[in-house]
Amino acid sequence: MIKILIADDHQILIDGVKVTLANVEDIQIVAEANNGVQVLEKLKEVDVDVVLMDINMPEMDGLECCKQVRKQYPETRVIALSQYNEKRFVKRMVKNGASGYVLKDTDREELTDAIEKVHSGETYFSEKLSFNLITGGADNKSNKYRLFPKLSKREHQVLKLICKEYNTQEIADALFLSHYTVEGHRTSLLNKSGAKNIVGLVKWAIVNELVD
Repeated sequence: MIKILIADDHQILIDGVKVTLANVEDIQIVAEANNGVQVLEKLKEVDVDVVLMDINMPEMDGLECCKQVRKQYPETRVIALSQYNEKRFVKRMVKNGASGYVLKDTDREELTDAIEKVHSGETYFSEKLSFNLITGGADNKSNKYRLFPKLSKREHQVLKLICKEYNTQEIADALFLSHYTVEGHRTSLLNKSGAKNIVGLVKWAIVNELVD
């Protein structure tokens, strides 16, 4: 049985989701909340597998709440259930730990599918989200244009120094690396981000909030 917590500041939405999932055999609604603070309080009291979370909530919004849930309850998965079909919200929720993003006008079949896939360890994004919104227009098999490509700890360090306008030798000195190693990390960052040059790489890092 997959235990669900529904978080939304509109009770009518919560009631609607409860009705939608009422007859799904392997899903049980165990809690509900109207804001992020209540979500964290409920998770102290009830075991929850998946949180269906709105983004725009009072006291603590879904973006911050998602981050706190993943930090405090790493085994609990989060699916954004939102009206916002915008890239910036998808990116922020994914960065903060969401495993899925579904629009509020979804049907029972898709919502059930999203819950089951996320619960099993997969990710799920609504079919109504455009291909470009999720991938940036690239082939899903390629990591090049993904919103959050996996960067190593060293790549993060190099990226931050690049954004601080350090040149290759300065980065090498700061991180105790060879000139050639830094160049290798620089090339890897360009490939993973899809940027054509360092200016593009810096813009990509800022847009994706990978640097302060």
